[in-house]
Amino acid sequence: MPKTLLHRYTSSPRAFPLLASLYPPLLGSGIRIRHIAPDWTRGELSMHVAPWTANTNGTAFGGALFAATDVLYGALLSGQLGGGYQVWTKSATIDFRAPGRGRLRCVVDVPGPEADAIRERLADHPSTSVVHTAVVSDSRGTTVVEAQHTMFIRRKS
Repeated sequence: MPKTLLHRYTSSPRAFPLLASLYPPLLGSGIRIRHIAPDWTRGELSMHVAPWTANTNGTAFGGALFAATDVLYGALLSGQLGGGYQVWTKSATIDFRAPGRGRLRCVVDVPGPEADAIRERLADHPSTSVVHTAVVSDSRGTTVVEAQHTMFIRRKS
């Protein structure tokens, strides 16, 4: 059972997108979590880059969206693993490929077998790390940003 009302709502795949989108860094940058699958296996982030900013700093907007992908990946993984685990970002790298234009989108997948494999690894070890790749693309399908996150996961004491 979640400790507080906030914990209960953030542990719900229906309420999480709204609550996370109200988080000041996401709200201020226009990043929205559009969807979370009921089983926490998939989530989608998006943001809109205005045409007059696309040529000057559209790549930076792709970077901002990239920064939210570790939040989403961590939430999906935490949702599948359950309350007995802690997940956080250990490191990240980003490769800018093209200026962001129009609507930027990133779909993050955490297949059930991936979460099961992590759970099995943690049965024998107190912690583990996993590397996740996220791709941010524009409405034409052009890759704007490709990023890798190293996530640290451990069992709670």
